[in-house]
Amino acid sequence: MEQVCTHKSYAQGRVEHNERMEWIGKRALNLFVGEHLLATYPNLSTEALQDVQHSSFGMSSLAEVGRHFGMQAAMRWEPVSREAPAVGLTKVLGKAVQALVGAIYQRQGEAAARQFVKQHVLSRPVDVEAVMQIKNPKVMLVALTRQKGLEYPVARILKETGRFTSSPVFIVGVFCGTKMVGMGFGSSLKMAEHRAAKDALLKYYAKEIKDIGVTGDEPDVSLFAQDVAV
Repeated sequence: MEQVCTHKSYAQGRVEHNERMEWIGKRALNLFVGEHLLATYPNLSTEALQDVQHSSFGMSSLAEVGRHFGMQAAMRWEPVSREAPAVGLTKVLGKAVQALVGAIYQRQGEAAARQFVKQHVLSRPVDVEAVMQIKNPKVMLVALTRQKGLEYPVARILKETGRFTSSPVFIVGVFCGTKMVGMGFGSSLKMAEHRAAKDALLKYYAKEIKDIGVTGDEPDVSLFAQDVAV
């Protein structure tokens, strides 16, 4: 474990450090995380998969795993600036976790390394929404339903209060046929409709994100029937 926690900057690299273990651990992590994301989000685009991997399983996330184990107290490394010793610690800790995975892989085998990653890395929350670019959810939802051969999405008011006051609240559901696919609220029908369409996309895109032919420059649309004033 001492070698796992020894960065190559320590003692000018004259002692055994974790660089080789980090090298193999990084590649094992990429494989295990990639397999997990493909299985969990089988239709996610490769670009989105890369973004999810970077945001949810990147160096900062690995450093948090290291802090959970208390590895920061055992790290042997030389900071770039002694006046600011914390600078660079996140990267050093992340690399140490990669080295730990590499050490397990080398000494106990792939199955043990995979189980470690599953238990301590893949168990961390994944924020798919953070990598999704939903600038016009209503247009995207219309395009998506058209692509999938589904019924045109229709927005319906589920509940409302204070329509003619200074603080109205509307709850809107978006339906494809008889199935409600999204729900949202807002101080205006347009805001609630926007949030309901985004909710529908998030529920769908958690399983599938792909290019549905929307550039972001399309004009706004309304999902309400024409006799509903928004």
